[in-house]
Amino acid sequence: MHTWKLWLLVFLVISRAVPAYCQGRISDPGARQICAEVKDVELPAQDRPSPEEEKALAQCVSVDLYFGFGQPADPVKARKCAYVEMEKGDEGLAFGGGTILMMVYANGKGAARNFDVALKLGCERGGEPGDVAGNVHQLSRLKQAHWTGSNFSVCDHSSGRYLYAQCAILQDRFDTAERDTNLNAIVAKWGAQDSIAFQALRQAANRFFTAHAGKESDLEGTLEVHERAFLENGFIATLEQLERGELPEFSADDFRQADAAMKAAYTRIQTGTTRRWGTVTPEGIKTGQEAWIPYRDTWVSFGKIKYPGVSAEAWKTLLTQQRIAMLEFFLH
Repeated sequence: MHTWKLWLLVFLVISRAVPAYCQGRISDPGARQICAEVKDVELPAQDRPSPEEEKALAQCVSVDLYFGFGQPADPVKARKCAYVEMEKGDEGLAFGGGTILMMVYANGKGAARNFDVALKLGCERGGEPGDVAGNVHQLSRLKQAHWTGSNFSVCDHSSGRYLYAQCAILQDRFDTAERDTNLNAIVAKWGAQDSIAFQALRQAANRFFTAHAGKESDLEGTLEVHERAFLENGFIATLEQLERGELPEFSADDFRQADAAMKAAYTRIQTGTTRRWGTVTPEGIKTGQEAWIPYRDTWVSFGKIKYPGVSAEAWKTLLTQQRIAMLEFFLH
């Protein structure tokens, strides 16, 4: 399993421990009134899965079925799966069965459009009161306008930290699929030896990107998934440059200067008086540095095979200059 997928799995598992917020916590008077008007609405009995379907869907994931992650999108199956998940109790999940059903009924995808049902589900789902109220008001406006679109999303209102993070992860799943497509298009042109060398580089990149995003990014002001995406996008952009023939041209002296500057910056961080930058600490930067060194060296090994005309010093200079920029961020 790729490291980013493992991180995503851990994040989603941890998120299941987040407590749900009950409807009574909605403080917005308008939203409370709207919710009072739909509190007795019944979910359509005909939309629930049969007992046989429930058994077949015991391990299903409605968000994957609804959006088509790892399989073609199947809103009908997603709707039935969502009912199964609701029976298990998933009120505290950003994208649990109740949320997926809310979007199914609002968008008319997987079931007949029913704004009253969508509103009832929106009122009862967990989440920050402001997020819940925002979705309730939006659904009410769509109902009054007799809206016929299909792109309503719970992420339209995600001001709370938890939902915002979950929506960022959801978006990154779409972005990751696009990045994988771009990356596969590059690697597909390579020979077997190049591809094998690249797999080693990809594994080293995964380890470093995980360390940097988790330990060297101030997570008070950003999200780990955003920092990871930034590195992934830069990685692909570098490969695209190389494939266009834009290869690094640095000398051994260039590397000595860059290496000295990088080591000086790292030493200042480790020995300086500042011991914290938000959530970042010198110990966290040490973890990142320990993952960066093999990442740099694996680039050299990969480059020797794929681009034999480029010297080891040129690759090291390129990577070291990138690392200097990361480290100097903490010295200003």
